[in-house]
Amino acid sequence: MKKIFLFSLSILALSNFAAYKGQVHFSSNQINTHQRSISQLVKISENCLKRHKQEHLNFYQSNCQTYSNGQRVCLSKFYGERRYSMTRGARRSDGQPLQYLPDALRQAGFNPAYASQMKTTSCVGLALQCLKEGFQQTNQEYTWNQVMHFVRSNGVGGTALQHALSKLGWTTFYWNPSPLEDLAANAQSWDLEEKNWPSKGWHLYRYQRIQSRGTYWFNNVDDAYAMVGFGAGSPRRLESIPFWVGTAHTGYHVFPGTRSEVVEAHSTRDITSRDNIEFSRFAPFQNGGGPRWTRTEKYRSGLIVVPPTY
Repeated sequence: MKKIFLFSLSILALSNFAAYKGQVHFSSNQINTHQRSISQLVKISENCLKRHKQEHLNFYQSNCQTYSNGQRVCLSKFYGERRYSMTRGARRSDGQPLQYLPDALRQAGFNPAYASQMKTTSCVGLALQCLKEGFQQTNQEYTWNQVMHFVRSNGVGGTALQHALSKLGWTTFYWNPSPLEDLAANAQSWDLEEKNWPSKGWHLYRYQRIQSRGTYWFNNVDDAYAMVGFGAGSPRRLESIPFWVGTAHTGYHVFPGTRSEVVEAHSTRDITSRDNIEFSRFAPFQNGGGPRWTRTEKYRSGLIVVPPTY
């Protein structure tokens, strides 16, 4: 097993000689406009996250039924785009079939007509939606279109989004709850634990890459220390920031946040899950903290970008 693991790391190292597809460039005027309007933009994006939270909770609490066995089940307004579709026979990009939403509602005991009131969601989708509102309402639609063109060209990945934002002056931080003196040992232990998980952090390799080259994946890291070592708490650096964008496990998971709160939209959970949109304190090592994938599998390192002037 150890040989297989080391071979996987070698393949990972080779993959890093690649780069993002295409480039994203902004004029000095675009960058100046973006930075002058950033306070308004992030407030709009923060309000977008809060609106999604309230919309989700109101719908979930108002659309419930009790089964014959006494179990009470409620319906989420937001359904994962990697699990359900309004198109019969639709498939994911990897070819896996998606459940037809009206059929899934019927199977869960709900009227299929609910489908018209529901909305798709995903981790990166929520981040993009709230950023889009901020850009558009501050008259930066052209700039946003450039961001989205680059993000789409790179598989709608979270690290590509962070890269584009960094070109507008956002600051890129490496995050890891582990104390700095224990980080390498913990990273190696996590890698071994995660070797059979669909999502792998490659924690030791990423950390070593930051130390030797100042990069994580294809992203330059501006600060590798301010959001490291926060343990079971949260990074203090985030407490006053209205909106930021985080990624974990090389962009496998994307999570926008507001101040010390993580906002996670999940694209594969059941339509009756209360946590399809999940708010939690940014504290991966804390009971009930996030970002998290399941109750036992947690994201433990990645990148966060924060807006300029914050």
